[in-house]
Amino acid sequence: MASPEDGSEDDFESGEPNNLLELDRGPRPSGLQLQQSTRRAARLELRWFYTRMRGRVPAVGEAHPDAVAAASRIAGWLSDLLPEHRGAFVVRYDRRRWPVRLIRRFAGLTSLVVRFAAMGRERGPGETIAQAEEAAVTELLADIAAAGQPLDGTQPGPRVREQAKNLRRLHRAARSDLRSAELAYFEVRGGGPCVVPPRSREGA
Repeated sequence: MASPEDGSEDDFESGEPNNLLELDRGPRPSGLQLQQSTRRAARLELRWFYTRMRGRVPAVGEAHPDAVAAASRIAGWLSDLLPEHRGAFVVRYDRRRWPVRLIRRFAGLTSLVVRFAAMGRERGPGETIAQAEEAAVTELLADIAAAGQPLDGTQPGPRVREQAKNLRRLHRAARSDLRSAELAYFEVRGGGPCVVPPRSREGA
């Protein structure tokens, strides 16, 4: 499939105003607009914390004080989440390199899909998670290749239908897992503006 199935919601950029006075310069935003703005801010915080800050609070002197303060605040919110929610973010933002076919199919959810596929397969004695994920990648690539075969006028066989169904199931599971984690983070952080310093947002 040429386009990602999870849409563009992972690519939001923060549109938070610099101060509340800016809200008075035009029509007041609706509740939906404020909610969307908060979600964009929250996603920027998560992406910045796990990619730029490597999922930790820098020691004093390792980064600008504003970045240290922001990372500390985000880490505090994350500490209030369930371990499985924090784990979803760690996997989502792990920045591992995957085969292009997987990226095209699952985009930002690829690492989560691979993890779900690895945990759902039978593991051999002594098989590590890394080995299970490697095997899962091979199986996912085979499923994608089979599901993408052009039809020759005949109906796809049961095996091909099952492979396509498995891809959809894994995608839904990964998307649901990430959304649950995001909703938990949204609830904990509240509706305040993005805490990531403007100078640190480039490339986040």
